[in-house]
Parts: sequence; C-alpha cells; structure tokens
Amino acid sequence: MKTQYNPGKGSKRFLLLRRFLWISVIAILAIMSVPFVVSIYDKLIRDQMNADSDSMQPGEIILPELVLIPAGSFDMGEQDTAFRENLAEEEEKYFGIPGKHIKIDRPFYMSKYEITNEQYDSYIRAQKFRNHTEKNSDIQPIGKENATGKLPAVEINWQGAMAYATWLGEQKQLSCRLPTEAEWEYAAKAGLKTAYPWGNEVGVNNANCSQCGSQWDGHQAAPVGQFKANPYGLYDTSGNVWEWTCSAWHDQYDGQEQQCARMDEFDSRVLRGGSWAYEPKYMRSSVRGEFDAGIRYNNFGFRVMCTSPAQ
Repeated sequence: MKTQYNPGKGSKRFLLLRRFLWISVIAILAIMSVPFVVSIYDKLIRDQMNADSDSMQPGEIILPELVLIPAGSFDMGEQDTAFRENLAEEEEKYFGIPGKHIKIDRPFYMSKYEITNEQYDSYIRAQKFRNHTEKNSDIQPIGKENATGKLPAVEINWQGAMAYATWLGEQKQLSCRLPTEAEWEYAAKAGLKTAYPWGNEVGVNNANCSQCGSQWDGHQAAPVGQFKANPYGLYDTSGNVWEWTCSAWHDQYDGQEQQCARMDEFDSRVLRGGSWAYEPKYMRSSVRGEFDAGIRYNNFGFRVMCTSPAQ
C-alpha cells in the first residue's frame, strides 16, 4: 500500500527546529551580554558615588575650632618641689623629672576641644567617597560606648589620630598633626606654673577624673567644654581623656619631646592630661602616659595642632 505524505508532521518538525535555533541564539546573546551588563552596572555605581561625593558640601563636614597659641618658652616637667619630694623614684619619669627649659619658636594652632565623635565621624564619612585604593586601612568606626556627638572620640590608636590630623590639614589648607609632647605641655600650662589650669588644688568640679567631684567621675568621658578653659582658651587639658602626642616615649627628656615619631615606628608614644578613670595627681599639666602606638582604649582621645604651610 502506498504511504501518503503528511504535511502536518513536517511542519511540526520545522517549527521545533526553528524554536531550538531561536533559543540557542538568545542564550548565546545573553551569555555574551553579561560583561556588558556588569560594565554598565559598575559605571552606574561609580557615577552614583561621584554624585554623592560632589553633593557632600564643605559646610556638612564638621571641623574642629582652632585656637592660636603664641610663641614663648617654659619650664617643662613638674615644678612643685613639695610634690616631687613625695614621689617614689620610679614615678618621676611620669611627671617629667628632671625637667627641661623649652623654647617654642613659632606660634601654632591647637584644637580648642578634644576631637569629638561628630568631628571624627565627618572624617569617616569623607573616606567613603574616596577610591577604595586610597582608603586608609587603619580607619575604624568610632567606639560604641561614647556615641553622642559632643563626647570625645575614643578607641582610636596613634596611627588613626595622625591620619585624621593629616586629613584635617587638607580641609583647612594647613599643616596639621598631633602636637609634640613639648607643644602639648606648653599649650596646657598656658604660661601658668600651677599644677592644674585652675590652681594647685584639685578642688571640686573643675575637671573629670576619678575623684574630681563631677557627675562623670570614674564612669565615662564628659561632653567637651564642660569645665573652664585655660588662659589660652583650651578646654579639658586636665582629665576627661588621655590625649595622644606625636612624640615617642623616653624616660627622660632628651630632645624627642620636641619631635614626632615616624609613622612606621610602632614603639611607645606619649599621652598627656589624664582621664576620667585616673586620680587627680595624674591630671597635673606635667603628667605623662606611656602606651603602645597601636593600642585603642576607651579613655584615649586626641587633639590636633596646625601651622601655616609656610612654617
């Protein structure tokens, strides 16, 4: 019997073949387009980051107020004879004994207050708009314990504090860094020969330490500027938080107190001023703290010094 041709069966085969070819073409185009889509996505992200960076106006960055410190000279180290006589020999290095006469040849600027959380947070936000290859790997989030903006920024190591000072100089078009140990004590003493900026006795509610009579004593840092300023207009140079200097620690003054340690040196650094966790004698303008450059602690903060670029 002769087999008859069935046109419907051939048409179905043709349709299936055509669909297969179309699906194959679409799949190949989809695979080839992935790099292009990723490229477009990356460009959109970069454009958005640039737009965010451009939209961050200078007025939105919170920068510290600076106070002009005049040139001059002073006797560095503890000057109170009676106090010195009551110190154990191993304590003398923590009060700058023996002392040294220091000359500060040029005026400089110093931050009026310890750097605050809101100021340091401005710095952190500014880093997010930088190219990731330029981002400072030492930058860490602000300590959780002091989340309020007017509290001093703490749990920042020496390298992080120096990095902030460098960034601040870029914003203010000045040369900024941490103060040397000598610059710090000169500014803190402000021409006075007393133990504290307010006199020789700790008194009551003149500062924040473990036994100073303030509401923050022994518990936490106070918001900056809660107590009277020294004659140069600086606040909280006694108590509240220890402040990093740029100087390396040496048991006795040997010239390093007027210099900055190198960024790639990781030995001990000098902190000054005492804190809310220490007793009153460790808030004297002469007191010195010795700590490793990499340490982060909840009563370590800092303030910055700046000069004009020509200096």
